[in-house]
Amino acid sequence: MRLGLFVLLCLAVCTARKSRSDVYYPAPYFDEGENLSIQNCGNNETALYQNQWIVDVKNIRNKDDWCDNFIAISQQTILELGYCNFNKRDSTDLRVFPNNCSTPESPETEEECRRLSVKVLDVIEIARNPDAGYKWAIKIMITEKMPSEVTPICLFNRDNAMDSQLQSESPYFEWSPWETLNPPVPTNVTSQNKCSTALNRFDLSSLRIFRIPIQNILCVEENRDDYFYLINFYKGRFFLRGLKEETLNRFYFDILPYIDEIAMHAKDIFALRPIPETKQQRGFSVPENLSFQNCGRKPTSRRRKRGNGDSSSELHSNSRIFGENIAQTGDHPWHVYIENKVTGEALGGTLISPTVILTAAHCIYGTKAEDFIVSLGVYDKRQRRAPGVQRRKVSSLITHPKYDSAQFISDIGLMILSKKVKISDNIRPICLWNDDTDSNLNRVAGTKAMAVGFGLVDNHTRRDELQEVRLPIRAHKECYLSKRRFFGKYLRPGDNFCAGYTNGTTICNGYSGGSLSVEKNDRWFIRGIVSFGMSKKVMFEGNETSLCHPNQYSLLADVASYMDWIVGNTPDLSFRN
Repeated sequence: MRLGLFVLLCLAVCTARKSRSDVYYPAPYFDEGENLSIQNCGNNETALYQNQWIVDVKNIRNKDDWCDNFIAISQQTILELGYCNFNKRDSTDLRVFPNNCSTPESPETEEECRRLSVKVLDVIEIARNPDAGYKWAIKIMITEKMPSEVTPICLFNRDNAMDSQLQSESPYFEWSPWETLNPPVPTNVTSQNKCSTALNRFDLSSLRIFRIPIQNILCVEENRDDYFYLINFYKGRFFLRGLKEETLNRFYFDILPYIDEIAMHAKDIFALRPIPETKQQRGFSVPENLSFQNCGRKPTSRRRKRGNGDSSSELHSNSRIFGENIAQTGDHPWHVYIENKVTGEALGGTLISPTVILTAAHCIYGTKAEDFIVSLGVYDKRQRRAPGVQRRKVSSLITHPKYDSAQFISDIGLMILSKKVKISDNIRPICLWNDDTDSNLNRVAGTKAMAVGFGLVDNHTRRDELQEVRLPIRAHKECYLSKRRFFGKYLRPGDNFCAGYTNGTTICNGYSGGSLSVEKNDRWFIRGIVSFGMSKKVMFEGNETSLCHPNQYSLLADVASYMDWIVGNTPDLSFRN
């Protein structure tokens, strides 16, 4: 029953594609140069003929429980299309062997195989649809470092437009670890509608429970049973493109749409997540397309041009460990000092209207509104009750619904004040981002932006005065390449971005929730919210603790990506109809 239904499903999938245009998937970004998923991958031609990509997984508690269909994509990562029943609960009993080592037919090599075997550390399933009747999934296993006898294949590193354009110089092969053709016979990868001859007789409605994404099925012209991998040969290297479930014939599951997720879970593969297309922003209802009238203006006596070309942008980027300067009174009238009365923690926020403060979700997640008191117009935290300072209680907290506290995804939140603040020279809202031409981060990359807060300064010491530091916004690729292991996991274009230097000037602990703002036409616009960054163990107040790393970029939530949500939850802001 399983065989018939699954094949019918894939045939029906191809029929359904007749009326659809092919979906475009961009190329993954691994590194500069050859853009390889792992160094020296796929460049050993003998690996193709000797099955050096293939490994066997065996349950050491049950010798009859083993699978021989995993393919190595790095020295610590293997994958297959989930027909194996191993799962996370089994991982402590699983070991990985070079191909054919786990079979009972070769007892003379048993000792050598044990020497070459490694432990499985984790089992991860991705691309699983929990609502589907057939529980297909890409299964990843993280292992100890495998021996040199295992040669990783490359993950596909180009977009899918080349499938129909470059096959003469970039051929595809169906490949099996048991029936390897020497040399392998090329096959053509086609769009699904070319594979659907005489398939219209199948009833799609009876197969909906499977819910396999239509656009993620690749069709080949040949029909070789028992060929489990679709491999591409390009510029002297072999690349993995498709996986076949054991019952399929001409249909492969395309891994290209899932490469960024595979890399995110792999032990030693790193990829920059796709950079989304720029979305045109809506205009504000206030004249000049501002979020609030007179937003982003400093007091008249404090206004001065501080663009990228003047001396104020050169804030001693390598003279002190964090490079901050003490802010002058009135310079940042939108900065808010946030106190958590329960924990005693001090955080940052930014006034965007008389009733709403924009901050990081991690500053307010899991707390209550009554836990906080906020102070506006503060430039010395010892003087939070000084004349001109306004203190307010918080009536409600709003955390973005997609916020993930483990990964800092959608790290953005709002504090609704119980009473409006009175706008003055020293207290006024900043402007929300209003330029759709600059919502693409690459357009503002390199711009010196201003971060403010009461964070740690020189050599992880505390100061009572408000600090400011100018930091350049970094392009996503520059950020990712600076530390691929960290930013491959946490940098998410369209959600966050990074800024800073790698020479000791950075945003440190205590800045969380504060703004990174850009000056345009004598107004200041918030572009980022301080989220998090890499840490480093240091001695702090007599104890070893993890604090900001002074030589790494910091991550900030991208305000431009959340404008609809911010305005939709701010009572006194609106867009034009």
